[in-house]
Amino acid sequence: MKEFREFLEKRWWQGIGGIAGIAALVLVVLQFLGIVHISGIAVSIAVNIILAITLALVATRATKWKRKYEHVSSELEKIKGLVERQKEASKPKRVLLPNSSSIWKLSLDNVLLNELYGQAYGRAASRYHDAKLCGFTILVFPHGGDKVSILFHFCSQWAGRECTFIISEIGDMEENLPNKPIELGATFFGELPWIQCPNWPEFLRLSCEKAHPLSPARWSNYMLLVTVKEGKLRWSISFEDGVTGETSWFRWDGKSEPIPREEHG
Repeated sequence: MKEFREFLEKRWWQGIGGIAGIAALVLVVLQFLGIVHISGIAVSIAVNIILAITLALVATRATKWKRKYEHVSSELEKIKGLVERQKEASKPKRVLLPNSSSIWKLSLDNVLLNELYGQAYGRAASRYHDAKLCGFTILVFPHGGDKVSILFHFCSQWAGRECTFIISEIGDMEENLPNKPIELGATFFGELPWIQCPNWPEFLRLSCEKAHPLSPARWSNYMLLVTVKEGKLRWSISFEDGVTGETSWFRWDGKSEPIPREEHG
């Protein structure tokens, strides 16, 4: 049956069938007009030929339509599958900001930070054998899709490069490329900053309360950054409104309250 269907779909068969059908049709017309005299059996055969050719052509066209429909249906199923996979990929794997109206209340404690740091350090050490933590960032978009991202910055004196690993609510731990050259005089943490200053969440809370309220817009954000210089931790936090573009900035010495930019020049 399959071979017969493929045979019917050949262009040359359609051509011959068309010629045969036309010839049979001409004979029938000539017989009807009385120009030629053909026996009833011959007329019957001619009519059957016309009928057979017509059915064959219809069957061929129907087969092609069916194949086109099956192809389109298959493509639609692929697209549906891709969309579903994209939806799954965009779903949060972890919730680090449960309530966007309380932007400082992160589900992030020192235990989780230690765990994430361990993952990042393992990746950094596999790239640079002398990798050491030299910076730490928490980036928060309270009204965005992927609200919280945590970045661990590592420096390698041997390679003279810095590498950064990032994890967010949606994404797994991955390297943020490209790696850039380390700055002159770059130093490393002697102790993990969140361990050395365990009350950093209080600094975050007070800073959020002192800063100008952020508009509930996608690009409103704040960034908490920790670096080290001359053996001392340098904590800072900046806020940016996604509508007005207004910014606020505070620093912290690890002990007192946040100090706004205006107070230290």
